[in-house]
Amino acid sequence: MKGVIEQTIPLVSVLIPTYNRPDYFEEALKSVLKQTYPNIEILIGDDSTDDRTETLIRTKYMNYSNISYIQNPSTLGQFENSINLINKANGTFINFLMDDDLFFSKKIEKMMHYFLNDSNKEIVLITSFRKLIDEEGNYLPDGEINKKLYDSDVIVSGKEVGNQILMDTYNYIGEPTTALFRKDALKEPFGTLANRRYICSVDLASWMELLSKGKMVYLSEPLSCFRLHPTQKFRDFTMLANGIEDLVYLVSSAKEYGFLETTENEEKAIRSVLKWISAAIPHYEVNNSIKYMEIMLQYQQTLQSKLDNPE
Repeated sequence: MKGVIEQTIPLVSVLIPTYNRPDYFEEALKSVLKQTYPNIEILIGDDSTDDRTETLIRTKYMNYSNISYIQNPSTLGQFENSINLINKANGTFINFLMDDDLFFSKKIEKMMHYFLNDSNKEIVLITSFRKLIDEEGNYLPDGEINKKLYDSDVIVSGKEVGNQILMDTYNYIGEPTTALFRKDALKEPFGTLANRRYICSVDLASWMELLSKGKMVYLSEPLSCFRLHPTQKFRDFTMLANGIEDLVYLVSSAKEYGFLETTENEEKAIRSVLKWISAAIPHYEVNNSIKYMEIMLQYQQTLQSKLDNPE
């Protein structure tokens, strides 16, 4: 029966990179095991510095035939851990699950409905609205971090969405947990764009490559949960600087991928990044962060020069 399923229903690889969070990780894993889509492999990349996750897997989950557990011999970091998982994935389609996030039970089934009916292979990426949860798993109010891209289910041009992302400097696709994508459409390593390894906006780099190659589906119902908790690092000053650096490079390389083809759109994208820089500078002034101040001022000067001297 398994062979028949594999021949008629494409395999989806769910990749879970994890690091020292066995409790959250187990919740994430259980949400994959509850999926209604019948052909899923689960690859776990354990980057932990202790044996709690390994013990959990070996005592409770080793009897699941669709789970592959990879214990990294040394800590790789999230970037290399994720790439290692993609390289080992057997599925035609890939969906990451961050170890502190959750899937709704019909996530893969509802997204794969579109891929299964995409006879011309025009769709490269499917995403959806997602809910926010706190450290205890309680729902949080919807807000700026998870605003909807569309109010109904749509199939849209990837170029259109990519331009909107660049002009608003906002990740409308969502975190890695949110999106399901074709593995063979991603030619650069995950988190890399124009041969540059991204630091903060790792997922966005790959979303932009995928969007340049075909259509995107957006499902307006929530199909995953993004967890907000105190151990996340995206609010600190270093991550802010890394995120802005990523945006500068993202906008600078956009034309190589067919985005920002008009001067008007390019100017909107540049001005949007400049707003981020202008907002960041006072933070570094208050904290006397000379290094980051100099970096921000350099980016500001470079982008302003592009506005003043358009090609």
